[in-house]
Amino acid sequence: MTQADPNTTNSWMSGRQRVRLEIAGVALLAAAAFVVRFWGLSKMHFWDENVYLLNAEYIFCGKAGYLEIDSRPPLLSILFAGAFRFWHSDYAAAAVTALLNALGPVFLYLAGRKVTGKTPAALAALLLAFCPFFAGVFPDGSGGFVSNYTGHSLLTDCPALSLILFSFWLLVRAIEKQTDLRFACAGFSLAMAVLMRFGSLSSIAMLSLLVLVANRRVRAALACAAGFALGMGPYLCWSRLRYGGFLETFRNGWSNLGGPTESFFYYLKNSAAMLSWLTIAGLAAWVIRRAWDSWGAGKQRDRATAAERLLREHRRRWEGFLWLWALAVMLFFSSLSHKELRYAIPVAPPLFLLAGVGLATLVESRRAAIRTAGGIVLASAMVYTFWPVHHRFDTGFIDPSVSEEMTVSDFLKHNLPPTTILYANQNYPDFAYYTGMTVEALPESGDPLYDSLKQLPDDGILIAYKVSDDGDNSVPVEPPLDWLDSNSHFRRFREFPSLVLYKYHAF
Repeated sequence: MTQADPNTTNSWMSGRQRVRLEIAGVALLAAAAFVVRFWGLSKMHFWDENVYLLNAEYIFCGKAGYLEIDSRPPLLSILFAGAFRFWHSDYAAAAVTALLNALGPVFLYLAGRKVTGKTPAALAALLLAFCPFFAGVFPDGSGGFVSNYTGHSLLTDCPALSLILFSFWLLVRAIEKQTDLRFACAGFSLAMAVLMRFGSLSSIAMLSLLVLVANRRVRAALACAAGFALGMGPYLCWSRLRYGGFLETFRNGWSNLGGPTESFFYYLKNSAAMLSWLTIAGLAAWVIRRAWDSWGAGKQRDRATAAERLLREHRRRWEGFLWLWALAVMLFFSSLSHKELRYAIPVAPPLFLLAGVGLATLVESRRAAIRTAGGIVLASAMVYTFWPVHHRFDTGFIDPSVSEEMTVSDFLKHNLPPTTILYANQNYPDFAYYTGMTVEALPESGDPLYDSLKQLPDDGILIAYKVSDDGDNSVPVEPPLDWLDSNSHFRRFREFPSLVLYKYHAF
């Protein structure tokens, strides 16, 4: 079970033909990944997606009905605003995120081919491109699949992952041919990953360790740090001038991170759902492969050439780094009290590469018959794993679905002047984006909410939900409708299935 030398495979094909075939394969991978993520265009978005769209509108034309620019990373909204100059539509934002997300598998392959070899890198890229969780579908618990907010969303998680992988590729190239400019470019890319998603810092910290491999590590570290400072400096200075602290937006973002507390082992328990059973099988195959290699190490050394031994040692060191990268990121996100599967997306690339090494064992035997049989097994397993992705195409190219928030917003736009102030303690980014009106966010519950309701500054519309909007219709929310009905400042204006609009008079 030895690693085939990439320089000796496909000897019947010229070097130029192999390069053309590789380029065509990478282009086809990117195109397929883009189509999967772009299909099902919709104007229905929720909370975080609308926050980034609102921030983009502010950057694009100064519109500020509601903003979280003081606590959200800026890069995705800046890219949306740039796209709006060519096409002022939600669909332009969807195209931007789909393109960024589709580039992730490409950069994973480009970096992985130098780290683990072409075959493992190709398998890892396919896993990232078409694993259901990353492609935008997820089991609904009843045997079917539903759209999720990973690959097919206007969120920062997957675009940040693509920038992390771009940085990884640049660092691998910089180590291969060491120049100050290459390390500086890698540092700048690391800064862009942070500006895309503040939570990228854990991955950035691990990737920055690669400068220690450089022959002149101090010089490489300084060049990388200079590139990082060039990327982060303007944003930090803006934060200092606008909010009084270089890291104020980071602190605000961290303080706003909240939600239900999950077990420390949440990601481990849900690893198969996120990474797929095939990835888990690939990691198990890696363990078996390395155990087998260790058991037969003496015989392999006797048969291997000096170049083969050097290549094997090079890849073993990289595999050690990949395990360290995955472990560090997993520990970081597991230590946070609130967890969502998409938060831990940065753990996937190193695990996909290691799984690719394990799965590549099936097609790297010296015997043609074994390679053929292994290829059939591997292809069948990948088809079975990726098959749920076809549910992305269950809807038409344009998904006409609308949320109740969109319906309510349409009513407000057509029946009230645009200067109307909206008050809401739930889903306020949704109403701000869909109405274009100014929205005042109220505390979610408790005494702070009622204190605010007693001293609203101006006349307006209060949006009050009847029940929890998290899918559990048995959980009431605040403020209770009977409390509002008994308050002379509030008068019912229009009722919808899950919420009621109240006119507020400050008299």
